[in-house]
Amino acid sequence: MKLASLDSVQNAHDDSIWTAAWVRSTEESPALLLTGGLDETVRLWDPSNFTCVQTFTGHCLGVVSVATHPTRRIAASASLDSFIRVFEVDTNKTIATLEAPPSEVWQLQFSPNGNNLAAAGGGSSSVKLWDTTQWQLVVTLSIPRQGASQPSDKGSNKKFVLSVAWSPDGRLLACGSVDGTISVFDVARAKFLHFLDGHNMPVRSLVFSPSLHDSRILFSASDDGHVHVYDAEGKILLTSLSGHASWVLSVDVSPDGGAIATGSSDKTVRLWDLKMRAATQTLTNHTDQVWAVAFGPTSRTDVRSCMLASVSDDKSLSFYQYS
Repeated sequence: MKLASLDSVQNAHDDSIWTAAWVRSTEESPALLLTGGLDETVRLWDPSNFTCVQTFTGHCLGVVSVATHPTRRIAASASLDSFIRVFEVDTNKTIATLEAPPSEVWQLQFSPNGNNLAAAGGGSSSVKLWDTTQWQLVVTLSIPRQGASQPSDKGSNKKFVLSVAWSPDGRLLACGSVDGTISVFDVARAKFLHFLDGHNMPVRSLVFSPSLHDSRILFSASDDGHVHVYDAEGKILLTSLSGHASWVLSVDVSPDGGAIATGSSDKTVRLWDLKMRAATQTLTNHTDQVWAVAFGPTSRTDVRSCMLASVSDDKSLSFYQYS
């Protein structure tokens, strides 16, 4: 497995780029990439020619997260302005505007079946789930104090939430906090299950293995410089990967489940072979910290091949071929 650099778009945004997500392909439309930046815009990219095909406005502060629906051509963007904007990718038509308290949405993720949108909830120590038909808040999953079995409203015990991920079967939801803990919930019962320990600094990115056979496997990226691999249901730390010289800001897993990519404040993107449990490649396309890495859908002609995108504080967007 390897990554081959395809192209880098300089000044892809007018300010730092913090987030990226792929839009699924349809029979009529190819896969596209969404990016969000501190210039308050979301931009849509055609990876076949590495060009921006549309710039979406609608936020009045920087965009910190974008998420795309698994079956419909819709997306959601979260901003420092405390609003979540849900829109049609092809027309930019606003479908819904969801309001959250200040600093309460740092990461968004649609459920695998597309029925819910999860918003990682900042200082409220919770993840909010919105239904995607009426766009109503349906449940708030609150993180309990460690050592307590029930959630608490005591301010001193708050865990500032930065990241969120769904298991591929939609049963589990995990969120990462500033204190280094990861909380795991049973979604159907809206029940907190347990903490995953091991990190001692903020957990900024989480992703589950895409395979239903490995649906319990969770990857986490932390400011402590490590990537952890957990059995999220069994509450087991399976392995710890290290190699970055600084904070690990983002992690994503390849569609074949055989590799992960990470982005770091050491300005590099790394590819890790999960069987070898080691980094096999370090890419230095960026000149500043790499806030997001995102694997695209598999190629229609080769199911073992796909694209990877990375975005950075240097305002650039890089594309790679994974094979």
